[in-house]
Amino acid sequence: MGTEEDWPVEQTWSLRNTHWHAYVEHTSLDHASPRSERLERTPEEVLTTPAEVAAWLEVNLRSATKPEEAGKKRTKDDRDFTDSNRVHTSLASAGESIYTGVKGMLTLAVEAVTPDECRNTHDGADVAPLKSGRRR
Repeated sequence: MGTEEDWPVEQTWSLRNTHWHAYVEHTSLDHASPRSERLERTPEEVLTTPAEVAAWLEVNLRSATKPEEAGKKRTKDDRDFTDSNRVHTSLASAGESIYTGVKGMLTLAVEAVTPDECRNTHDGADVAPLKSGRRR
């Protein structure tokens, strides 16, 4: 993919006091809810740094695309998400929202929000850091 210079890590998110609301929708991207509707719902997780955004996306993409396991034997997942993590970290560091998923079945939306756009409470959503069992 690109080099680190192609995907720089900025501080824009910090200057804007941005955090992210993370959502999983079991539908394709072209049928996913618009941002305004998502922000009315309780997010699955609230993420506070670009690194957490990239980690959350990786965990969910890895889980949604894991290879079929034969029998009860677990196979090691050797897939490399380094390039995706670099891109996601860079986009989040610029204070951007990120939309991705698995074609036809899953949309992952990480909505960048500032304090003015955010509700006062996250209604029980898990606040990052991610739960230990979901770290990579």
